[in-house]
Amino acid sequence: MFEFQTTSLLLIVAINFLAAFLQASVGFGYGIIAMALMPLVLPMRICSAVSAITVVVIGLQMVSILHKNLNWRDIFVPVLCCMLTTPLGMYILMHNSERVLRIILAVFIMLLAVYFIISQKHKVVIGKSLKNGILFGLLTGISTGMFNIAGPFFMIYYFNICDDSLSFKANIEFSFIFAGLFSTALHFMYGNITAEAVPYIASASVAAVAAGFLGLSVFRRLNREMLCRIIYIALPVMALFLLK
Repeated sequence: MFEFQTTSLLLIVAINFLAAFLQASVGFGYGIIAMALMPLVLPMRICSAVSAITVVVIGLQMVSILHKNLNWRDIFVPVLCCMLTTPLGMYILMHNSERVLRIILAVFIMLLAVYFIISQKHKVVIGKSLKNGILFGLLTGISTGMFNIAGPFFMIYYFNICDDSLSFKANIEFSFIFAGLFSTALHFMYGNITAEAVPYIASASVAAVAAGFLGLSVFRRLNREMLCRIIYIALPVMALFLLK
């Protein structure tokens, strides 16, 4: 159990506003930012539950605006495979100590940062195929169950197969809805969503929606490469924070 604190609530609002703004602006990043910073305030399990529900709220907001850009065929296999391995990620979350989870998340974030930098430099392209859809869906399920981080692997896949940025964003946000809903159901089963967690969940969701409108307007006209470079720099720093 943990005690409700106003200071913690305000920090959760600020973290989720920042994370949701980055996701709305560049198409991904909420889970990485939120799950790198929220554990500095709340227990990891509660952070994952807050993130799961907030991701659903963000996804519903974005899809309601971008639904005409959805490509249903592209998202079916990755989302289905994500659901298959989410319970495995949740099992890892529930059967490891806070310190071990922080180390796992820190290593995970560092590896993502290295991959993003390499793929940006060498223009790595991943083709649309059943094999790739299955692979990236399975990897997303594990990271979703553990930390509710659904964005990176979905981002890598959709960014390579979508013809335009709005289609990419619509597909990834719709996928987040299903990943978040399934993860939320598992959190209910494990008892991570409690009365003490409700104020944090509600405030995080409201902050994310407010940031979403602002971030989407940026997404439509801002140079995404510049924002991606900022994320590349921020990821290793956040990993080091987790290890402190």
